Amino acid sequence: MYVALKHLHLMLIASAVLMFILRFYWVQTGAGRAYSRGVMQLSGWLNGLVVLSGVLLCMVLDLNPLNNAAPWLSEKLTAILVVAFLAMMALRLARNNGIRWFAFLGVLGWVYFIAKLALQKQASLFG
Repeated sequence: MYVALKHLHLMLIASAVLMFILRFYWVQTGAGRAYSRGVMQLSGWLNGLVVLSGVLLCMVLDLNPLNNAAPWLSEKLTAILVVAFLAMMALRLARNNGIRWFAFLGVLGWVYFIAKLALQKQASLFG
């Protein structure tokens, strides 16, 4: 059960990150597809399924991100919120292209940080 859920979670993460990169490309090129109904729904479903599979993994492994037993998980949850904010900046809220690119690269950097946290399971910001 755990292995299948872990691989599903990783596949969903890869799909969500690729969708974000594709949407950013469409925003940069001025294509109207970035905000089309189908793309927005697919992106929302992917992000929701990533969160759901993460919650299921926490339940299977009996982990609680809100206690001090797993500080790396609390750090990961905080980083996910930062990624969500930066993704909104990159795709919608930024007023100029410089801020949009800064937010895009920030998302990729924070995703790398989250992956590193997941592999090493050692807190570095709060721990």
